[in-house]
Amino acid sequence: MEVPTALTTQRAPTHGDTAADAPALVASRLIEVIRLRDPDLADHGQRAAHVAAAIAAEMGLDTASIDRAYLGAQLHDIGKLGVAEAVLWKPAGLSRTEWTQIRTHPEKGHRLVADIVHRDVAAAVLSHHERLDGAGYPFGIDARTLPMTVRIVQVADAYDAMTSDRPYEGALAAEVSVVEIRRCAGTQFDPDAAAALASLLAIGFEDDLAIDLTGDETAPALLSADPFAAAPADGSRHGSALTVE
Repeated sequence: MEVPTALTTQRAPTHGDTAADAPALVASRLIEVIRLRDPDLADHGQRAAHVAAAIAAEMGLDTASIDRAYLGAQLHDIGKLGVAEAVLWKPAGLSRTEWTQIRTHPEKGHRLVADIVHRDVAAAVLSHHERLDGAGYPFGIDARTLPMTVRIVQVADAYDAMTSDRPYEGALAAEVSVVEIRRCAGTQFDPDAAAALASLLAIGFEDDLAIDLTGDETAPALLSADPFAAAPADGSRHGSALTVE
């Protein structure tokens, strides 16, 4: 498979004076804020975004869906801006209270983005820790009821977390990580998204994710209007073995 443009090219949005540009500008500024607060968190979001775009492309989704997966992955952990640094950066030994604090980040993030991005992107922020078996958080819902954007971001998030060094655990090889994700498909992860990731590994896609994280990251690749379309005014939303916080 030819590497999708989403993996190799990022385009800065052009912002004019129209109101339609405002959501894209706000989203780009939120991404900049993540980097100012926690560069490692921003790097994780950027890598996960490229993986999510690759999965969406491998699944044959349209450009708008690829955009949403990309932006959803970029923003998925933005709620961690509202978690105390002492808790967020503690290497190990979190207390029950501290775990509870960390697990507030999906809802905090959703409150930040719900009015400025497409509902599926907002759902990725809110529900990236839900599971197919209903054992996730914050609501313990069946992730099969969630948009595919969410289920793709869940896989991309887990893949990047496992293949990156973390304070409490070293990086796993790409092959080991994909095997673990496939093992948890159907309970924690969407089987189709997990299979797409495995297919990408088979063609060596990890080599194409050697991206320059110091470059522009203010817009999802294959930028379209859809990722920034605001959620409905009524506030409606879509409603293991692996531990990825």
